[in-house]
Order: sequence, then C-alpha cells, then structure tokens
Amino acid sequence: MADVNRTSLERGHEVADVPPLKLFVAGLLALASVGLILLLVWGMKAVFVGAIDRPPVAPIARTPIEAPPPRLQGAPARDLQEFREAEDKELHALGWVDCGAGLARIPVEDAMALLAERGWTEEGK
Repeated sequence: MADVNRTSLERGHEVADVPPLKLFVAGLLALASVGLILLLVWGMKAVFVGAIDRPPVAPIARTPIEAPPPRLQGAPARDLQEFREAEDKELHALGWVDCGAGLARIPVEDAMALLAERGWTEEGK
C-alpha cells in the first residue's frame, strides 16, 4: 500500500484489483444462469404448446380478401402489350365513332394517304 496515492485513500477509492478467479467464477455463473433459463423456456414450450385449445377457424377467415381499387398490376409488361395491341387494332380498322353524326374512323395509313393527296384544309378538320 505504499505506492497508493494518499488523496485516493482519503476519497474512498479502491486500492486493490478484483481477483481474477472471482471474476471468472462470476462469468461462469452468468453463463450457467442463461443456459438454465433457456432450458426452462424450452421445457415450458414443449409442455404448453399443445395444451392450448384453439377455437375452430371461421369459414370467412379462409376467404381471400381483395384489396380495394386501385389495384397493382400483376403483369404490367403483358398488360402494356395487350393495351398496345388493342390500340393498333383500332388504328388499323374501320369503324364508327358516332353513327348518328356520320363520324367514321378509317385506318391511319389511309388517313395519311388522303391527307398527302388532298392537303390540309380548314374544312377537313
């Protein structure tokens, strides 16, 4: 104790180190208690998991719930391809826009040929 600072002694500081054997024993006890707790939890799980009586599941709980709109697309690439095919079919086919008003739809190639032949006029709008 001769090399201990007197001020440290007056303030009540520790003057000796913790014995390594006691520290090692404390660590082993901590590990043993963790292991014991894990064994107890495992045993309780084995005993009590099958003991719970669960009510039967209602049929409505088994029916899939459909999300409200707007829904995400399942296959956006396929949907886009189908959309473009429908557009192309409409662009390249004859059909009525408004039968009562006499408005018809002609294929886009024919419309471009007519426009090149006749030119653009204000009446042709």
